[in-house]
Amino acid sequence: MNTPPEYVSAFVNFSGKTTTQNLQAAFEGNLEAKRKTLLGPPGGKKMIFFIDDLNMPQLDTYGSQPPCELLRQTIDSTGFYDTKKLIFKQVKDTKFVCACGPPGGGRN
Repeated sequence: MNTPPEYVSAFVNFSGKTTTQNLQAAFEGNLEAKRKTLLGPPGGKKMIFFIDDLNMPQLDTYGSQPPCELLRQTIDSTGFYDTKKLIFKQVKDTKFVCACGPPGGGRN
C-alpha cells in the first residue's frame, strides 16, 4: 500500500473468534502511549487502521458483536475504556477504514 510519508497504517482482520481483547491489543500494539491515558501514532504521524471482515465476529447473547461495539465506541468517543486499569484511553490522529462482505456463509 502506498501511503503518504506523514501516515502510518495497520491492518486488523476480524474472524469469528475475534474478541474485544484482540482489538484492544491491536490498538495498543500499533499506537504509542503518549501519556497514561492518550494513545497516538508514532513519530507525530497520522494512523490509518484498515479493518477487514468487520461483520465476522460472533454475535453474543444479546445479538451484538462486542469487537464492533468497541470499534464504534473508539470512533464515537475518540477512545475506549481499558477494562484492566479502569481508565479511559483517548485515541488521537487515527482514522478507520473498514470493509465487509455481504451477509451469509457465517457472516452477520
